Amino acid sequence: MMSYDKMAGEAPRVLILRGQYWLDGACENASRAMGWQVEPVPVVMEGVLSKEQVARLLETLVTLKPDFILSINLSGMDLGGLLARLFEDLAVPYVTWFVDDPRTIVMGRSMFATANSIALTWDKAYTGYLQQAGFPVVHTLPLATDPSLFHGIPATQWAYPPTFVGNSMEEFAERSWAGIEGDTPLMSALQSAFDRGGVTRGNFGVGLDAILAPDYCASLNVEQRRSAEMLCFIEGTRRLRRAHVEALLSEGLTVRGDAGWERYVVNAGGPLDYFQELPQFYRDCEINFNVTSIQMPHTVNQRVFDCPAAGGFLLTDAQSDIAELFDAEREAATYATIEECVEKFRWYRTHPEARVAIVNAAQRRILAEHTYVHRLRAIARIVMERFG
Repeated sequence: MMSYDKMAGEAPRVLILRGQYWLDGACENASRAMGWQVEPVPVVMEGVLSKEQVARLLETLVTLKPDFILSINLSGMDLGGLLARLFEDLAVPYVTWFVDDPRTIVMGRSMFATANSIALTWDKAYTGYLQQAGFPVVHTLPLATDPSLFHGIPATQWAYPPTFVGNSMEEFAERSWAGIEGDTPLMSALQSAFDRGGVTRGNFGVGLDAILAPDYCASLNVEQRRSAEMLCFIEGTRRLRRAHVEALLSEGLTVRGDAGWERYVVNAGGPLDYFQELPQFYRDCEINFNVTSIQMPHTVNQRVFDCPAAGGFLLTDAQSDIAELFDAEREAATYATIEECVEKFRWYRTHPEARVAIVNAAQRRILAEHTYVHRLRAIARIVMERFG
């Protein structure tokens, strides 16, 4: 029943293990927009699949006969690797797209890397790790935008002041520190790393050995390494966001997000719904501000594509991949340091015509190269080269 040629039809057939990531829905929308046959199978983000979910997965495998299976961050895959081996036995290509640090997801386990698996990562810093984990095919694939959600003509008048929309990471950081409270040596080593400025995007991309003493790292078990890496990502991002926001508060920046911002931002506003409110807000905001997470040493986050696609202007940190994705002079507004951030923030506030020009140029590039239709086509090419 499962013996059939892959990628041999007029359009690919894709089975999506549908968790709670926004990217699941974006990939499903892009597949349907291209006329692909796509079937989402609901999976759990934590715990195990129910009997009914397993039954639906098996039934969909047999009836759809997918050209490949797509998962985000290994969602839906069991810790014992049973499903990975099932897909291998059935000779169905399995693609997992990592859009978070894969080291804290794979955790050194090799059972997910089978002969018919493909690993994609949104940041090139993790390709070596995924190859060492045994994945036979590893590619870098950046994020993109869903133009059915984010689209609009740039405004010439703005209803909202310059704003950073995002989580303060305050609560996440408190939980992360509390999680290692009983491990005094680890807590001390991490605190020392932050105190000496060792938790940077560059070091994070290399790994814990670049942040903590290598000899001490070698003594950590898998769970300790994961806890340490998660804390570096969360606490490092919290500090980075706070430093930049505080530098711009006197320049007129406000924030929208969780209650953690209220600790040091007087006019902080509540969160915005990604699907219902954010596209319009991006367009109606004078300047949208961006600080990329510590776990992304090179690549850009979702906002870099969504904001211009919606018609909004974005001032973002100068990630190295921007030059590969955009014309950095005409299609992006970037800063390298906090001092440059403040300087450019002031300049762009007084030059609305420059903001509109950048939005228009970035929007043309995004629609031509950086939608999830483009990313799904890239995935299909990778599957075709390996299994077609």
